[in-house]
Amino acid sequence: MAFLIKKSNNSRGAVAGGQNAVVSQYIQVSRAAKALPQSGVSATEQLFRVYGGRVFIKFLVAEVTTVIEGTDPVIKVSVSSLTDAGVLQGTAYDIASTINLSSDEVGSLYMVEGDGTAINTGNQTSGSIEAFSTGFIMKQGQIYLTTGADKTGALKWDLWYQPLDAGAYVLPVNTVTAAIT
Repeated sequence: MAFLIKKSNNSRGAVAGGQNAVVSQYIQVSRAAKALPQSGVSATEQLFRVYGGRVFIKFLVAEVTTVIEGTDPVIKVSVSSLTDAGVLQGTAYDIASTINLSSDEVGSLYMVEGDGTAINTGNQTSGSIEAFSTGFIMKQGQIYLTTGADKTGALKWDLWYQPLDAGAYVLPVNTVTAAIT
């Protein structure tokens, strides 16, 4: 569990200078390091499932744990809504468009902003990301990774979120499970 403390300019109950301290609590869930999904051409694999309602996802970050193959490996991250029974409903949406990970080293970090733009990669030699998103809202459903071709390498994923609906929560999908697309 993580806490974020920030200043607020809300005038109600403000202390001298118009500043309030606001505490925001984020729940962290992690998906263990796993090899990129393989299927002969391209593959899709679930990363996380959202259950019971809407959540605000503040950060979705991946870290390279095994060097990524050097010949044109690409990934994208998508979401789709699911019913309580796990049946696809509606259209899938790319929350991070395809990015090339050629020869990315152990410790490289990737940030999914949730707006469909390319994954933010920052400075790969030091394993840092230069900018962070403000987050995105997701309904009950799945977050999944799609590779463009079979390539070696492994990623560990971390997600920080706040439930928006009573009973909403996120779990990592650590088994080899094809996403519902």
